[in-house]
Amino acid sequence: MDFVEILFYLSLICGLLAEVKLPAGVCRSQIVKGKLVQVGDCKKDDGSDIVRLIKKSLDEKKKAEIKCDVIYKSKCFRIVVYGRNNVTFNDGKSICKSMNNGKPANIYDIADYKSLRTHLRSMIPAGRSWVEIWTGMQYKNNQLLLSSGEPITIATEVWYSGYPTPDASLTNVVVDVNKDPESATQGMYNEQPSWTRHGVICEM
Repeated sequence: MDFVEILFYLSLICGLLAEVKLPAGVCRSQIVKGKLVQVGDCKKDDGSDIVRLIKKSLDEKKKAEIKCDVIYKSKCFRIVVYGRNNVTFNDGKSICKSMNNGKPANIYDIADYKSLRTHLRSMIPAGRSWVEIWTGMQYKNNQLLLSSGEPITIATEVWYSGYPTPDASLTNVVVDVNKDPESATQGMYNEQPSWTRHGVICEM
C-alpha cells in the first residue's frame, strides 16, 4: 500500500467519523442493507434495538400496503365482490381477516352508506345488474346493531322496501346495490348469515 492510498483511507475514515459524530450519551440505530448499524454511545447488547427496528419497519410496510376503496371519517373500507353468490357471512369474516386483520364493516350513517353504495356500483361485474354484499351489522329485537353490539339508528331511506323484517332468523345485514342509481330495488336488508351473497365490505 503506497503513501497515496494510506492518505485516501485515512481521509475516508476521518470523514465517516466526522459525519456520524453524535453528542455524548446519544445512540442512533438503523437498518442498512439488512444489518443493524449503531453509531454513538450504544450500550445495549440484548438485541432489543434490532427487534424494535424490525417491528417498526414491518408496521410501516403494512400501513403502506393497506389500500382503501372508500375512506369515510378516517375509516378505511375494502370491498370484495364476486360474480356469483358464493360468500356466507362467516366466509366474509375470513375474507376481511385475511386483509390486514379487518372485519365486516359497519355503516355509520347515510353519508357513509351513500359513499359505499357509489363505489359498490362501480364494482358490479360485467353481465350483472346488481350485487348483494355482507356488512358486519346485525338486526336483532327490532334494533340495528353495530358489529360491537352497540345500537345505532340510520335513516329509514337506506332500507330495501319492506325491510327490516322482524323475523328473528334474519340477523345479518346486507347491502343490495343496483347499477341503476334510481332503481327502487336496492337498499339494506336483513337475512340469515348462512345464505350466500356476492361478497363483503371490510373495515380496516
